Amino acid sequence: MQLELRNFADAGVLDKERLIIRVLADVNIGSYVVLRSKTNDNGGPISGTKDAYWFPDVKVSRGDLIVLYSKRGTSSKKPLEGGSGMAHFYYWSQNSPFWGAEKGNTAVLIHAESWASKSP
Repeated sequence: MQLELRNFADAGVLDKERLIIRVLADVNIGSYVVLRSKTNDNGGPISGTKDAYWFPDVKVSRGDLIVLYSKRGTSSKKPLEGGSGMAHFYYWSQNSPFWGAEKGNTAVLIHAESWASKSP
C-alpha cells in the first residue's frame, strides 16, 4: 500500500478532528477509501461499515500528508513546513465528531484498484 494511516488529532472535537495519512510513494489517491467501522472487543474492525470517504483523483507525492477532517470544508493544499512536500486537506462533511475511544470506531484504509457500482 502506498499510503499509511498515521494518527488521529483532536478526536471528539468536530472543528479540529482529523485523520492523518502519510504518502509513502507517488500515487493517485483516487483508488483509496477510508471506512469508518465499529471495533470488536480486541479493538480491530468488524465487518460492515458505517461510512466511507473516497478520495478524489489527485496525484500526491512521497512524503506528502493527507489530512482528512470530519467537518465540512473545501479541499485545499499547502506546502509542509520546511518545504518537504505538501499537505492535502479533505473534508468528510460530518455534522458531529466520530473518532475517539468512547465512540468505538476505527478507521480502515482500503486500496480499491478494481470495483463496480450500480444504482437502482
